[in-house]
Amino acid sequence: MKRPEQAYRRDRRFGGVIKQYAPQLHHFLSSRLNSETEAQDLAQEAYLRLTRVARPELIRSPEAYLFRIASNLANERLLKRAQDPAFVPLDGLEQAGEDGDGAAFEGTLDQRAEIVRLEQILDEMPPLYRAVLLLRKRDGYSHAEIAEKLNIAPSTVHTYLKRALKKCRARWSE
Repeated sequence: MKRPEQAYRRDRRFGGVIKQYAPQLHHFLSSRLNSETEAQDLAQEAYLRLTRVARPELIRSPEAYLFRIASNLANERLLKRAQDPAFVPLDGLEQAGEDGDGAAFEGTLDQRAEIVRLEQILDEMPPLYRAVLLLRKRDGYSHAEIAEKLNIAPSTVHTYLKRALKKCRARWSE
């Protein structure tokens, strides 16, 4: 059984991460899932999984761990959707053209397919390449900030970012 002081330390450490990154996490999930409701549900699940980590002292970057949990949950949800042909997301239906042509809805489907494809490309990358790319492009960190977060040299950040972008471009053009 866990001692109360261990649970308290974990709540203090992860509570700050959850508060600080809640808006970015929600935006990340809602853009991937194209559903506010599902984004809220998965964000809550990600928070719960983060706070249930058995040995939190082993996690160097709680925010990266939280986003990885959320990404995995979103991938699982998207896979379930793909396996259920009867699934139609209701969040995007109100965007369909008023004359019923559904052009906006088709655009949403195209965007979703591109997001899934990008996720597949990112999942194929080495973890550090992916981390550097996401911290730079998604989160807007500078090379120096990324280097500090990942405990690597700024020149390494530049090299990894260049390689990650090259891999993305090559895979995207296939």
